[in-house]
Amino acid sequence: MKVIKSVVLFCFLLAGISSCFEPPDFNDAPEISFNKIEFKVTPEFSEMDTLVLYIDFKDGNGDIGFNKSNLQHFSDPFHPYTYYLETPGGVRPVATEQVRITAPDPIPQEVSLLKASPPLGKLVTNRTRNKPGYGFLPPLNPGKLGCQDYIVSYLIIPPELLSTIDTTYNVVASSGSGAVLIRDTLYYDRNPNFYNIRVRFYQKINGALQEFSWENEFCSTFNGRLPMLSDSNSPLEGTIRYNMQSLGFLSLFSVKTLALDVIITDRTLQSDSIRTPEFTLDRIRVN
Repeated sequence: MKVIKSVVLFCFLLAGISSCFEPPDFNDAPEISFNKIEFKVTPEFSEMDTLVLYIDFKDGNGDIGFNKSNLQHFSDPFHPYTYYLETPGGVRPVATEQVRITAPDPIPQEVSLLKASPPLGKLVTNRTRNKPGYGFLPPLNPGKLGCQDYIVSYLIIPPELLSTIDTTYNVVASSGSGAVLIRDTLYYDRNPNFYNIRVRFYQKINGALQEFSWENEFCSTFNGRLPMLSDSNSPLEGTIRYNMQSLGFLSLFSVKTLALDVIITDRTLQSDSIRTPEFTLDRIRVN
């Protein structure tokens, strides 16, 4: 069964700061609490149903959210993917920095640039598993490509890191500075810090809550990126309305008892989490 997911976000800021009033005394780390959850069913079978999650928050310096125009909000430690370099007997993770380039289609205009410090090994690809000592790497599963273990990705290799590749890598462009652009099947993990709101689903089975992994089942998650709530270093409080849409809610969960874990993280990687009360879809249905 194919499940489609999309995330829509609405933020309502409830606290403003005026020179006539003392600002509220909030911690710089975010504090969140459960407000409510609703389930909206669309009349058409082919349309997605929506879980609407309301989370109240407080933050002392207002640093929740990412600016989609700011490349720093897509760079280490907020980079989307973590890649790996070979080490003797293993691999080690390396981060990336997002940069803008001028390149013809289909090369994207924003690409990740490899960041690494010595010792340097070769960039880990699907081919690395065939090398002696790297049989522990998972085999390439075409059905999971871009979901687990391996992804076909563009990556800029700066001049000082050219030793991380060789002639077996697929170089698609080079620059006068000595950097090269590769497009290859790279071993990777999703970076959890890329998201500033993460949602985990649990269903009750034999009286105990057990996690249901959307990623394992459908190569998708309901994690997301909240936009910047403020561009000033000032206290904020409010309610985040977070929409999660899928064709699969009723077919997957029907009358099952569910609960959600929600984690919200600010730009200093401080976070807070809550677990919702247990619910069934029918009990929280609003239409």
